Amino acid sequence: MRTMGTPSAFLRCAAGAALGLVISCAPDIATDDDMPELLPFDPAAVPAQIPQPTHLVIDPATGLVSFAAVGVQVPADCATASTMSQAQCEFYQYLEQLDGFPTDLEATVPASAAPNLASLTAPHNLVAVDTSSGQLVTDLSVRWDAATKQIVFVPKSGWEIGRTYHLGVRGYDDGIRSEQGKRFVSSVPYLLFKQTESLTCGATTAADLRSDCPFAALLAGPGISQEQLFRDLSDLEAIRVSYTRDLDLWGVLDSKGHLPKEQVAAAWSFPTHSSSVIELNPTLGKLPKVTSPQTIELQVKGPIDVDSLSAWALGGAGSVFLLDLTELEKMDLAKGVPAFAIEVEGSKVTLRTTAAMTDGHLMAILVTKGATGGGRPLAAAPMTVLLRGRGKLLDDAGRSTVEGVSDADASQLEPGRTDLASLLDDQLFAQLTKLKREDIVYVYAFTFPNP
Repeated sequence: MRTMGTPSAFLRCAAGAALGLVISCAPDIATDDDMPELLPFDPAAVPAQIPQPTHLVIDPATGLVSFAAVGVQVPADCATASTMSQAQCEFYQYLEQLDGFPTDLEATVPASAAPNLASLTAPHNLVAVDTSSGQLVTDLSVRWDAATKQIVFVPKSGWEIGRTYHLGVRGYDDGIRSEQGKRFVSSVPYLLFKQTESLTCGATTAADLRSDCPFAALLAGPGISQEQLFRDLSDLEAIRVSYTRDLDLWGVLDSKGHLPKEQVAAAWSFPTHSSSVIELNPTLGKLPKVTSPQTIELQVKGPIDVDSLSAWALGGAGSVFLLDLTELEKMDLAKGVPAFAIEVEGSKVTLRTTAAMTDGHLMAILVTKGATGGGRPLAAAPMTVLLRGRGKLLDDAGRSTVEGVSDADASQLEPGRTDLASLLDDQLFAQLTKLKREDIVYVYAFTFPNP
């Protein structure tokens, strides 16, 4: 999908209110003196105003995330990247290795105005369907991000691995409302996605695009060339076909009466990666659990190959590291690498030390790609990738350098990233452990005993 060249043409439903196609495919829209709010779809905005994560950046040929699909070329060398920050580049590189999105990633949908939080009900107004089972996701944690003007939600237990989710927001009379009580309705792109016929009216080239094609008339405007108009319609048509034919998005959302097509104000779909993962997300309570002075528990989402888990010790090899950073800072290697054993029960992995850990000491847990599930390396969670990164998460003005990571979150993560960088970049530590950043699929440091 190319970046659309005329974003302003898509921002107000009023642009096409006089056309029968708009009125025919949605419930009546309010009059001008009570203009409803919108859920925008504008890939050309900076930042893009589209629901995320989205299947639109999954390469159908490889099945992997690919930002080239939306015109973003991720540099091969992040250290010398000039088009984006090093941290952003590293994060994009991580995502492009996945066959779906992280399981603890929040779903976001932009809105033209702050919604009444009481109207953000799930699963009535915020609908998420697990397509593998057809079941609704009911345990959604929902909030409004005023800084980015996005509705944000995620299951309280995270998304499941290897699933495809169809999501929709109910608008119009029975849907979400603004703080001022206004309805939300579909913006023009969503109205077009709902159509049952070709948005190019069958044209395959700009020269074939008829002047009487109603969809072309909807998007046409001063300064828009025939070629640009055709490109924009072709981009929208590709999404319409994907929603309608490939994903059956409208049919799945409407199944069992969850969300009828005519009540949809926004809809999208995304897959999650199929690899097992140890999630790291304090907001969702995804943290190591200290159960005694000698035990720390990690929870794996997905299968875990027990034989792939081995405790690292000085002079040896292993896929799981437990470090006492307080002792390592004193250069006491014996105490800095406590002896421990690994126990597995179902999806629970327990690290059991030979001696009790010390209250007030800074402990670190690292898991490498040597740990596998179903014969494949575990995937890293987003926060792990940010913490293991080489690039700064904050610029000189205190702003986040990674899209989707708030300034506040970046400011909390950056000290941990800096501390970990000093450890990973230490020559002695590197020689002892042979650790490479990209091999780390889980990392967390905390003051014992409370993560």
